[in-house]
Amino acid sequence: MRLPNYLHLSPSGIWHFRQRVPADLIPVLGKRFFKQSLKTRHALSAQRIALSLADRYARLIERARGMRVSDTDGPSADDVVKFPGKKIPYRLVRHPDGTVEIEAKGPADHGLAMNAAERIGIMALEPTVQQAIRDTAAREAKALEAATRPSVPVLPIGKAVAQWLADIKPNTLRKTHTIKAAAVEGFARHYGVKNPLHDAGRIDVGQWIESLRASGLQTPTIANKAGYLRGFFDWAKARGYYPAFAKDDNPAAGQILYRTREKRARRVLGFKAFGIDQIRILFSPEALDGLSEAARWGAWIGLYTGARVAEVGQLALADFIMEDGIPCIRITNEGTGQSVKNDASLRTIPVHPALIELGLLDRVAMLKASGETRLFPKVKVDGVNGAGNWLSKAFTRHVEKNLVLPEKGKFGFHSLRKSVVQGLQTAGVSSEHRAAYVGHELGDEHHGTYSRKPTMGELVGSIRNLAW
Repeated sequence: MRLPNYLHLSPSGIWHFRQRVPADLIPVLGKRFFKQSLKTRHALSAQRIALSLADRYARLIERARGMRVSDTDGPSADDVVKFPGKKIPYRLVRHPDGTVEIEAKGPADHGLAMNAAERIGIMALEPTVQQAIRDTAAREAKALEAATRPSVPVLPIGKAVAQWLADIKPNTLRKTHTIKAAAVEGFARHYGVKNPLHDAGRIDVGQWIESLRASGLQTPTIANKAGYLRGFFDWAKARGYYPAFAKDDNPAAGQILYRTREKRARRVLGFKAFGIDQIRILFSPEALDGLSEAARWGAWIGLYTGARVAEVGQLALADFIMEDGIPCIRITNEGTGQSVKNDASLRTIPVHPALIELGLLDRVAMLKASGETRLFPKVKVDGVNGAGNWLSKAFTRHVEKNLVLPEKGKFGFHSLRKSVVQGLQTAGVSSEHRAAYVGHELGDEHHGTYSRKPTMGELVGSIRNLAW
């Protein structure tokens, strides 16, 4: 940024205004330089104030060249307002720009006032006018600093992170809480735990991400960490600790871009859907004998609902309800130890006819009669890895025992979810019905904003086509 030549920075860090007086006006103005402290350490504030001063001094120079009256040629302004011949003093108004206004009544008084004005000389040189100029500059500097001062409290990011972690702890799994803490505390240390939160911006986040890449972390891991940091900034904005921003302007948003090769690798190396022959092998009576009763029911529910493993493992008996006369399963976060991935995961879906035929509702009734409250009574609701960890491990062992594993990619409980989505798609089920059934978000505005939720009857009609 190039600064005007009349701006000078003193050793103390305060900006000053300094402008040379034209040589022909030095005898008139009695000085060689216009000099004044701008009383600010901010360059932009100093530029604004100095520009105003430069304009005023330019007008002063113009008037001085036209009048050529020194400050010793006439009385002071205070003498003029007491001009002899008037019982009532003139009303003299000094403006911050150096101009003077004299109030007079009638032609005679006007003539006397004009004579007085000619005798006044250059009013900008009067001490009172000079003080007015300095006071105006100070007020402008103070107003500018107030306008640029953040409207949010100055809170060290370290304290903000600690408060955020305390706020999310009751509704976050212990393992997830530990992972989120490691990510966001890592950013705070990189940024400086004592630095103010409201000054942390996209550049700071970008530098942190580059440091993660330099440490050898892969893009998916970095993306997860950035996602947790994005949640922290959303929380800070909602609490008033961070300036307001639009949804897509979160400092941690849009920082991670998967390269084409990385996208291809994710598709190749991620979870794969089961083929129909593989499903028939996994769910044959002989293969299922190797699973516990609870794990068999968990696998069956995953096969016909596409629910996430944690959603299955945390099911309570109260989550089996009737809606529109249809037996349904409610995926919720309202019960003890229950959580969901996002808002779209909160849903109610009809029980697939195949699950009813297998006896799922009979099992629910039996457990209720025995005084149980959960579909899987032996599962710990406060487990470190969540309510679905046991089922995920049991099903993975089941797959490894009965199938040939792919050379690239992997099989697991999540493969059931992909199989359900693709099975519904093959059967011609609409994207709205698929998303409502498995708890996916509809990304575009047309589907997300204008589409209505399907009824339970409509969903039953769609999922009947899912027949393995």
